Amino acid sequence: MRLLSIHIYRWREENPILLGSVQELSFLGFIQRRVLKDLINFSSRTVCGRARPGDRTAVHLENNAGICYVAIHPSTFAVTAVADVEYPQRVVFSMIAELMQQFLQSGIQWETIQKDTEVRFPPLAETLRTYQNPNEADKLMKIESELDQVRDIMHKNIDQLLKRGETLESLMAKSNDLSTVSYDFYKRAKKNNQCCQLY
Repeated sequence: MRLLSIHIYRWREENPILLGSVQELSFLGFIQRRVLKDLINFSSRTVCGRARPGDRTAVHLENNAGICYVAIHPSTFAVTAVADVEYPQRVVFSMIAELMQQFLQSGIQWETIQKDTEVRFPPLAETLRTYQNPNEADKLMKIESELDQVRDIMHKNIDQLLKRGETLESLMAKSNDLSTVSYDFYKRAKKNNQCCQLY
């Protein structure tokens, strides 16, 4: 999962004004990096220019190059983010909302800017770095990941228990937790189900 770029714009229909951008394309070779950077810049501006204030949209790019997400604040401040197709959509939109809030509260005078420029906004690069690993950046994903790890550990523990040469039936026979009736029921059910197994 990769977050490839974040762009911020002053929205104008068809031709948004770029206020800043950051990319993380170091995993590519020099020529591929340049081509993908140009494609991302073009796609981000086009998607932003075709969206409307208040929109939150995800657009799949050509040749499976990724997904361009855009959100436009009613004040016409816009953020686009390009990520690969595996990157979780919910995380992208929560990142965009957080970045939008930080920018609008920063006091930067962007409303009168008339041409592409790079405004000084350090959280932009920091956000791109932070969100490279969505499991770490997003609290809900981090919890889900930890729960998955615990579930895997539990499955491993059960498998290890049964690999010691004991069968589940022999453990049940030794257990004080099962009544004789429950143990007999288990043995009869297992015997009756043997005829139904497919080999």
